[in-house]
Amino acid sequence: MRSLRLSSNPKTSIPRIGNGIWHFMKKRRRFSTCLDQIPERFTGPSAWVGKELQESQSDWLNHLSDGQIAELEAAADHYLSLDMDIGSIRKEDFPLPYFSEHLSRLAEKLLHGIGVEVLRGLPTASYSLAKSATIFCGIGAHLGSARSQNASGHILGHVRDMGADPNDTNTRIYQTNAPQTFHTDSADVVGLMCLCEAKDGGDSLLVSAETIYNEMRERRPDLLEKLFDPLATDRRGEVPEGMQPFL
Repeated sequence: MRSLRLSSNPKTSIPRIGNGIWHFMKKRRRFSTCLDQIPERFTGPSAWVGKELQESQSDWLNHLSDGQIAELEAAADHYLSLDMDIGSIRKEDFPLPYFSEHLSRLAEKLLHGIGVEVLRGLPTASYSLAKSATIFCGIGAHLGSARSQNASGHILGHVRDMGADPNDTNTRIYQTNAPQTFHTDSADVVGLMCLCEAKDGGDSLLVSAETIYNEMRERRPDLLEKLFDPLATDRRGEVPEGMQPFL
């Protein structure tokens, strides 16, 4: 599978791991680590299990209408006519008179609802790569401000098998044919656009961080407490000048 990947930080939000956990992490600076200072359980809309989403696909699966597609295409053509860098796109540069209302609701869903939505129906096979990327980044601009994907400052990354060795500690896994484990990215919102469906594999899997929290709170509270400690992050060989190979 080949897809585009974009991370963004919504302008009106702060980094969070599920609704409410950031509030605890912020307060934790003033208190010692103790299980009685963290929530017993999360019960909001983002504390779901896979079966629940499967049974309520209308909550997260959205098929684009012809009108919405036409609006996205017109906005992309407009931006491309400006001859500006796609990574610099702003909400104002990508006008969506009607579809922007849906994206406003989507931003609320991502931050305070179930936390995921799938948009289907965009005919990317008929687009140039530049047009696909413009639509993708334009949608992202309505959801937040983009942040770089790597040490080179790239706003947009390509998820595809480039023949890299997954066992090389300097390799990004999304450049190989190896499966990725569940992980989080250093952004509030992450988007993927599928450009070429894989013949085999390439499925994207999601899990609720709040449900994991609930299960660990019940089964292994000793390990849950450890998750609130500082955790080193391997830069996978993409080390900015003067920085350590880990965060």
